[in-house]
Amino acid sequence: MTTIPENAFNDLLENAVTKLLQEKLELLLREEIKNYIQHEHQGQRTMRNGNYTRSFQTRYGTINELQVPRDRKGYFQTRLFQPYQRREGWLEEAIIHM
Repeated sequence: MTTIPENAFNDLLENAVTKLLQEKLELLLREEIKNYIQHEHQGQRTMRNGNYTRSFQTRYGTINELQVPRDRKGYFQTRLFQPYQRREGWLEEAIIHM
């Protein structure tokens, strides 16, 4: 039986959770822009215009290359986070509770 050192196991687990979280966030972002273009901006002609990458810190680790979609006219803004927000609100909440 092969044993894995504890710190290596922790790194593997953290990387797996961060990767899963990145995949799910990107899926939510793709669905959000699809809904935005099909339903909210139905009368105006706009379309997807690729992605931009950004980093985002979560309580489970840092996502370094989160792919955030954008539209051609630049009107799309995700509801998952604010435009210049780089971490979820857990850090601010922890400081307030202290």
